[in-house]
Amino acid sequence: MFTRQGHCLRAHHANKSVSLRELVSVALMLALAATVGCSKKNMLAPTVPATQSARVVDTFDQHRFRGQAAHVEGVSRSGALWVLDKPAKWNHSLVIYLHGYTTPGTPVALPNNGAIRDSLLARGFAVATSSFSSNGFAVQEGMRESDALRGTFASQIAEPKHTYLFGQSLGGLIGLLLTQRSPEHYDGSFLVCGIVGTSTEEVQYVGDIRVLFDTMYPGVLSGDLEHSIALTDPNAQLIGPVVAAVTKNPQGLGIIQLLARHPLAGNNGQELVSSLINALGFSLQAGSDLYARTNSTSFFDNAAWTYTSAALPAPLLADINNRVRRYTRSPEATQFLARFGEPSPELRIPMMSLHTMRDPTVPVFHEDRLAQVINSPLLIQRRVDRYGHCPFSAGELMVHFNDLVNFANAQHKHHDDGDDDDDDDAMAGGVQSSVRQH
Repeated sequence: MFTRQGHCLRAHHANKSVSLRELVSVALMLALAATVGCSKKNMLAPTVPATQSARVVDTFDQHRFRGQAAHVEGVSRSGALWVLDKPAKWNHSLVIYLHGYTTPGTPVALPNNGAIRDSLLARGFAVATSSFSSNGFAVQEGMRESDALRGTFASQIAEPKHTYLFGQSLGGLIGLLLTQRSPEHYDGSFLVCGIVGTSTEEVQYVGDIRVLFDTMYPGVLSGDLEHSIALTDPNAQLIGPVVAAVTKNPQGLGIIQLLARHPLAGNNGQELVSSLINALGFSLQAGSDLYARTNSTSFFDNAAWTYTSAALPAPLLADINNRVRRYTRSPEATQFLARFGEPSPELRIPMMSLHTMRDPTVPVFHEDRLAQVINSPLLIQRRVDRYGHCPFSAGELMVHFNDLVNFANAQHKHHDDGDDDDDDDAMAGGVQSSVRQH
């Protein structure tokens, strides 16, 4: 293998439990791991000195890579780390991997996508990945730095014949926007548990859960929606207090579930508590970052909203609506969320989205919204009846990704043959399918 720059060190930690509190703790850890990026929890990823920023590999004949595996790492001028991998038996296709949300304040690092990368390499695909130059809701940075990877791969290793996007969670949103705004650069996109419906409604989901929790359980969590605390000890700052509060007053969780505009995901108590902790954890991690990105203005809006449910008595509803904290989204925040989070009706290349039916972080309503906006035979949506955020193995993802590639190849064949008819496998309005799994 031809290698430039050292390999990444990656670490995973597992946890086992038997008690309810520990079960919830494990569920949160898994959920937060997905929330924090489906990607780069690891602090041991290499840091490349700034002096090597945007370095160019020494002049070489690209034919030297023919029949050889290649690994190249570097840093963009913006400070984003990138890594390129090509297998020895390359199929001349490149996959741009787009990682998920990473906690603000943590060091910029390459994503922990080893299983997916290795699975793609084993199937003949080259893989390119960027860390993004900042963490948090870094959609703008992610779009810019990921879109540049194809050119970087071409200049460092070889020119690919086909390029595909592969995004998870926040990376799904980045992949959606690149698909719609730069379709000439790609042959297809695969979006897993992505914010594909609307960033605004994702904010409304997290915001409602936070303000309703603070109303039903006042004083349990520190900070507020716009001024979050550093989550340095999840057990002490989040899991323990929330589990204790819900155990003492389970009716409060039921009321939150009845009043939230987008209810928590879950078929049982354990799933609901895990979803609650997940949403609250995300508000603690992301609130201050999003507040700063919207010019220190409110990004959530419930100013004119009346929280109501036919299952609750009028006096209780009046009390909750009087006590709940109110926010008014600013014009700056409205523009920001529209620019970095709204799908458009046009779709020019094949796109597949994959979601669990009970996703605690990016709820499945995103798929409903996406179907409402995009009415195209190029859109395929798949839902799996399972709990969790991005709980798919690399092997499972390869099955769906392979279907996307085959679908994209069929579209190319029709185009090359001058056939204007829709693909036989694609129905008007897109293809929707569900798989029942637990």
